[in-house]
Amino acid sequence: MEISEDWIRGLTGWKPFKEGKSKADQGLVTGYKQTGAIYQGAIREGRLNLRPTIKIVGPSDVRVQCGCADNRATGGICAHAVAVLLTSLKISPVQRSKQAASSPKALPHAWDLRLSPRFEAELAMGKLSVRLLPSQAAITARDTEICAWLDSKQLRQGAPQPIALRLNDPDCGHFLQIIAGHPRIEIEDRPGSFHLDEEPGPPLRLFDSQLMGSHVVLKLSPDESRRTLIRWGDSVGVVAKNRAYRLPGRADGTGWKDRVEALVANGRLNLPLDEFLADFDAWLDLLEPPQPGWLSTLRLSGTHPEFELEIEGSLEALDATLKVRYPGLSATPLPEPGNMIAGLPCLAPDGHLQARDPAAEDQARRQLLATGFQCTGHHARFRLTGRESTLAFIADDLSKFRQCWTVREGERLATVLKRVHVVRPEIRETNGFGTSLEFELSFQTTGGKRIPSTEIRRILRGGKRNVKLSSGADLVVSRNCEDLVNPLVDELGIARPDQRIQLSGAASILFSNLRENLQNPNTLNTFKDSLWKDGSRINTKDLNARLRDYQSTGANWLVGRTKQIGGALLADEMGLGKTIQAIAAINHFNQSNDLGDGPSLVLAPTSLLGNWMAELARFAPGLKCLLFHGVKRDSLRGELLDHDVIVTSYGTFVRDLALHLKREYRLIIADEASLLRNPDAELSKALAKLKSRGRIALSGTPVENRLQDLWSIFRFVAPGYLGDRKEFKERYETPSGAPPANLLERLRLRISPFVLRRTKDQVAKDLPDKTEVDEWLSLPKSQAELYSSLAKAGLEEIQRVRDQQGQHAGQMHLLTLLLRLRQTCVDPGLLNTDDNREVDAVKMQRLFQLLEERFENGRKTLVFSQFATLLRRIENRISGTYGRTFCIDGSTRNRQGLVDAFQSEPGPAVFLISLKAGGYGLNLTAADAVVHLDPWWNPAVEAQATDRAHRIGQTRPVTIYRLLTRDTVEERVRQMQDRKRAVIEGATGDIDGSVPANWSNEDLMDLIR
Repeated sequence: MEISEDWIRGLTGWKPFKEGKSKADQGLVTGYKQTGAIYQGAIREGRLNLRPTIKIVGPSDVRVQCGCADNRATGGICAHAVAVLLTSLKISPVQRSKQAASSPKALPHAWDLRLSPRFEAELAMGKLSVRLLPSQAAITARDTEICAWLDSKQLRQGAPQPIALRLNDPDCGHFLQIIAGHPRIEIEDRPGSFHLDEEPGPPLRLFDSQLMGSHVVLKLSPDESRRTLIRWGDSVGVVAKNRAYRLPGRADGTGWKDRVEALVANGRLNLPLDEFLADFDAWLDLLEPPQPGWLSTLRLSGTHPEFELEIEGSLEALDATLKVRYPGLSATPLPEPGNMIAGLPCLAPDGHLQARDPAAEDQARRQLLATGFQCTGHHARFRLTGRESTLAFIADDLSKFRQCWTVREGERLATVLKRVHVVRPEIRETNGFGTSLEFELSFQTTGGKRIPSTEIRRILRGGKRNVKLSSGADLVVSRNCEDLVNPLVDELGIARPDQRIQLSGAASILFSNLRENLQNPNTLNTFKDSLWKDGSRINTKDLNARLRDYQSTGANWLVGRTKQIGGALLADEMGLGKTIQAIAAINHFNQSNDLGDGPSLVLAPTSLLGNWMAELARFAPGLKCLLFHGVKRDSLRGELLDHDVIVTSYGTFVRDLALHLKREYRLIIADEASLLRNPDAELSKALAKLKSRGRIALSGTPVENRLQDLWSIFRFVAPGYLGDRKEFKERYETPSGAPPANLLERLRLRISPFVLRRTKDQVAKDLPDKTEVDEWLSLPKSQAELYSSLAKAGLEEIQRVRDQQGQHAGQMHLLTLLLRLRQTCVDPGLLNTDDNREVDAVKMQRLFQLLEERFENGRKTLVFSQFATLLRRIENRISGTYGRTFCIDGSTRNRQGLVDAFQSEPGPAVFLISLKAGGYGLNLTAADAVVHLDPWWNPAVEAQATDRAHRIGQTRPVTIYRLLTRDTVEERVRQMQDRKRAVIEGATGDIDGSVPANWSNEDLMDLIR
């Protein structure tokens, strides 16, 4: 049969097709051959050499063998098979075999490049004339790429010969990118060499922007106009005297490039709003932030879509179509993520920019797939087969979809549903006061008929959840009966579930949460923890902070749970402010007498001690706080009871355990409580022995490796609540290691009285919000000693040079010293000396903690540094540890391919990016956190990098982390930035970005002194 791209697309889902198409377009398939209906190829992926084989039996019967994880897990058509099939459309096997037989592959060789004297005029029209002359120089990577391109066009045969090229777009833009960075380029009849920059140049500086009715007016700064522009593929370039570079920003078609040229030529551009919004991403890249005028006030607003599910069929098979509807638009079948939806982006009545929410669309699709439906080839159409599967969907999932989506059932299915009776548990709260409540539990059919609990158990013991009634109708027991209600009733020791149930404390909160989960399952397979409504409010006296609504709710919850049941675990996602919520609770208990007198104890990793002391001083200045850490702490023992808060590290706490066991604390806060996850560790055992009237744990990842991590944390938060260790393991851990979803849901309900977990998506009202966190770290002893010795020796050398050669001498020594000190702050291994490679790097420790927490939450992270060597060192250390790892620096060629792979990666991932090479021109909205490892001199450059994630298409709040070190050059840079912000924002760096060009020698010396 004849295959086509549309046929291949219909074989699999959008993601494998997109990834496969990217691999085919990049030419990653080698060794391709076809034998009849069998297609084969080879693809190198990491360390794997994959050899997918595809056998086409019929139009809908395609069999694939591949060594990749996707094919091994599902047996389906993977991205590698798609790449091989798409490759077959480009080159026939006959042509490939003839070409291979007739001429051996020519070896790469070096070239000298000569551009046309009319270079600028030609490229202004998207044309390029270039002569390639064989060279005796050493072969560079660019020469190799030129040879490969010539071979793909069949323009190079045998011995090296001069070649004249006359190219039009898109070949013109592609070839420009290939030769960018080539060391031997000249323009005919012009003296000197010419350089094409590999990376995009600086963005354009905007003077003003205005929204005037239905038009947008952009005005450039005067010095930005009258540049010589060229067409550079899907972007625009600038030609200077002896060099050319591409401007950041890319857009399909020629319309956007025409508008950029008009803006530069006239210094002003007036264009319709819809045209501006259609290329909004490209405009953001092109214009340097912060963009003044209207653009500076423009905010991205989350456009919350609604979903419609059209479903039809019988008990043997169901067909479904998933549709999405945005405000003001009609519902359309769910499009693929890369496709546009007519009418978006747009300006909402409140002036905010509304864009499509691909994350919500993907989540909706995943929810439907999680119920057993399979995609039929079209992104929005699904099918479920088998009587058992359809009955399970009707019993467990259909009602949940009805609550959160619009569900339209066909006539045939509506008739079928009348003969299906679903038994569901029902819990009513009949009486109660405080934390003592009374409940009634019953099992009822959709028609209101009660079924005794003994009958429910009898049906379930038969191994099936459905039975045939004498009337011919089907009776189906919902999964909630089997997976949630009956097991939790057993765990709580309720002997007579058909009678009224009296519960108190944590058990009453658990049953209340179970009731709410059964009544209002807002999202599939999750529950909503209801705050205990006892009217308690935190005392905010002396609290120097304006809490966000969710933070105020969290602080009240911490206080309420600690008062009522003695402990709490705040498991908010990273970046939501667990520390400030805990400080609000500490301050409340210090103001009130709810937990009696005495100090509170804060335990944290050593790297966070400085942050805790700074946050306590900032947000609760009325509290008397003591840092109990270091070799001199023995002299402070007598002062412990004179303070409101004692802050110490976990390591110090273990060494001082005898001291702490003599005291009973008002409140203990365990920060980064995942460090307690090993129940056999000395730390975990020691903390369980402490006496306190309240216990609060903080952790964004309470479960990292196994469920027993959670049991260990609960031994501190709520001793005995989860039973003994053996009992917990028997109930919740499975031999295979990964517990099923129903078991995890039951455990989440079991721990719900003590746990509050919010994600950024849940608590943010206007998306995407941007939270910036300056996280100050203290250098450990070995790193601090190295820093101090370098600074001392460097200053002595600078002074020696100045004494011998004059005051202004030694500039290079000063710049070198600054560079080495900045490298020491980040990772001493950058100094490239053997004796510094093993020095502890506090930033690396903190980075890996952040990445581990985000990995556990399935999140993607961007990590920026100005040191490309550092990124490669990190890549070697973490590759695959925290999800798939990507890296871009100045040597990277296939930037867009990496971006596409990162964006489409279904799980957690880390993108390591050189600030100079990838600080602009990339759209990485799949990430919702950015980590800056080292401060940049110009904050505008840092803002450009941040905007890789915080931009149109981003629907989640974004958190920006700056990892900074105390008492180092980094702290002084931040202080000087505040004093000299106007100077810095106008500064341009040296070629390596090492220092602002207009900072004085005295400014630089101030950084070191």
